[in-house]
Parts: sequence; C-alpha cells; structure tokens
Amino acid sequence: MSRTVGPYTDVTTARVEGAYELCEGLDENARPVQILTLGTTSSKDPARRGLLSDTVAWAYATAGPEDAPILVADLEAEQPYVVVLRDARLRGADRIMDRLLSMGPATGPLPVGPAAAAQRAAHQLAAAQRSAAPASPAGVSGPPSPPPPMSPPVVIIAAPKKPSQLKPILIGIGSVVVVLALLIGVWAVLSRPGGDDSDGSAEPPTTAAVDGVSQAPAAEPTEAAGNEVPQWDAEAPAERVGGSAFSEDAATATFAAANWPFAFKVPDEFECTEGEDGDTAVCTADDGESTLTVGWLPCEGDCPRAARKAMREALPYQPLQEMAGEVAYSERDQVYGRWRGSLSVFVTDGDGTFQAWATADIAVEREDEGWHVFNDVLSQALAKSA
Repeated sequence: MSRTVGPYTDVTTARVEGAYELCEGLDENARPVQILTLGTTSSKDPARRGLLSDTVAWAYATAGPEDAPILVADLEAEQPYVVVLRDARLRGADRIMDRLLSMGPATGPLPVGPAAAAQRAAHQLAAAQRSAAPASPAGVSGPPSPPPPMSPPVVIIAAPKKPSQLKPILIGIGSVVVVLALLIGVWAVLSRPGGDDSDGSAEPPTTAAVDGVSQAPAAEPTEAAGNEVPQWDAEAPAERVGGSAFSEDAATATFAAANWPFAFKVPDEFECTEGEDGDTAVCTADDGESTLTVGWLPCEGDCPRAARKAMREALPYQPLQEMAGEVAYSERDQVYGRWRGSLSVFVTDGDGTFQAWATADIAVEREDEGWHVFNDVLSQALAKSA
C-alpha cells in the first residue's frame, strides 16, 4: 500500500533488513527515488545513527559514474534518511544498505572493540579476494554462485601470537653444554699420566659427560624475545596527523604490554586495561564516557594492498583520509559534545608487517588529548620500521 512521506508520494517498502528500511517512491518532481532510513527504534541508537552517517560519507567519497546520485541526506532528523535517484541503469541505495550490513549485524546492538574490527576486516578481506579472483576460462561456464548472506554472523578472529623463542634458545644452550662436556671429558682422560696404566690418582674433571648427558650445572633460561615488554622511545621522530603532540611537561602515563611492538602514552586521567586478546588496550576517563582504544594486528605474508585496505576499512568513522606512506586517519565532530576519530598506520619491522591503530570517542573538550594520543601512537609505531 502506497503512502506519502514528507514531499515523497507513492512510497512503498521495497526491502527491510533489521534496522534498515528501503522504500521507493516519487519526489516532488515525479522522479523515481529510493529512500533508505532507520527504523523508529534504531533511530534512537547513537551507534546506529553514527554508522549510517559514516556510510553515507563513504557513499559520497566512492561515488562513480555507475552510481545513482544522492539527492538528499538528512542525518540529523529524528528519523535520519538518505534519498537516491532510482534508475535501473545505475546502482542505487542498495549499495549503501549492503555496506551497512557488512559493517555489523542488521539488528540489535552494534559490536564494538577488537572483535568488531576483526569481523569487519575478515568480511571485507574476503570481499576483496573475491573481486580479485581470476575469471573462469573462456568457453567454460558453471552454475551461478548463490548470493552471499546479507547479514554475516559475528566471527571473532584472534590475532596470531608471535611464536615463542624459548624452546630453540634452550635447545641451543643444551647442545653447547653437551659438546663442552664431551671435550673436557676427553681432555681429562688423555691428560692423565700413563694413559690406561694410570693408578687412578689423577682427580676426575669437575664437569664430565656420562652416556652423552651433560652433568654440568644447567644454564638458567633466558627470557624469550616474544615476551619482551616494549619501551617508550624518547628518541622517536615526532610525527603528526593533526592537532599537536604531548608537551614535555604533560602529565601522562605510559602503556606497555608484553608481545606489543610499541608502547604509547595517554593523559594520566585515563586508566588503561589490556584486552583479553592481548593486542588491544582500552583507556577510559570521565567515568567511562570518554574512551581511547589502541591496538595492533599482524598482517600475514607480504601484506598485499587488498589486505591493508580491508584492515583499514574495518575501523570506524569511514572513510579514512590517506596520507603519505601507509598512514590514514579520520575525525568526526558532527555529534554535539563528542569528538571521534580513527588512525591506521602499517609498519614493517624485523618480524614482518603490522597495523598500529587507534580510535577515539571522547568528550569534545578532550579533542587535543585525542590528537596527542594519535600522534604518539603514530610516532612510536613508525620508530619500529626496519
């Protein structure tokens, strides 16, 4: 049944995906349009509204000649909506809805933190690999592939841990001790007066080998390289994506955790805790109303461009503005009283390539502090480049 919504007439529902509703109708000039909006309940969820705003910004930034133009986008309305011209020859608002669905579940609270980042990274990396796959050989055709599910399940991917170096170190130390014991034992036997006719008065060596097993005192195990705690580098070159850096007399606290490739500083009003996955730190202030999240993720193999793009796009507040090298960031202050942003940088060190990232959702009065943390994470991460 058609209805009238604002200036749009003959409005009918074409598609519903949880929190999102896609309608079709005519505008005041009788042009066919698509209207994408949030449901009444979902429109009260700040996280869902923020995701819609970021996705519309992404749609503007990535629009091409094959995409229908966006006519109206009122994201501050009580029930936010975006209107796209409907043309059978062009991609319409469906691509915006599909993007929304790829960034989180269609219903319920949106996932946050490293689990959500891993989910979005896995989903978008799979999409990038599918798009890069070679076409079928000429003359060979197979059955059409079924369309992908519109609401992917949440998949929590734990970042791979660095392999422990303790075992090879202990094996190497034991081998050296065994060889030394054998050499000392042979030398002791040969150096006894009279060789085999000796009366046994020569003192036995203090270290000997019996049946190939060293009797020398066992060497104390050394700390594995993978368990080292990084140090904040005071000599790291100062890098910035915006704002300013910490001043020398700023009251700060340093976060450093085992297995991390870098340490970083936060204002001392923030309390940081390490996530269960071991590669994320959540720092909060203002009774939890202001949150800074910092983490790192290894990029497997030679870390191709498609993988980097998927990992970068898994962060919130898209699209990120790319800078020279492998640095990208974004900032958002459209929501009254809040400052939000994301930072991503890829670094190659002796162990491979990793992504250092940070996100902020803090009171607008702390914007300068957000830049301070972003710039410190950037500087400390880049200082680890091989």
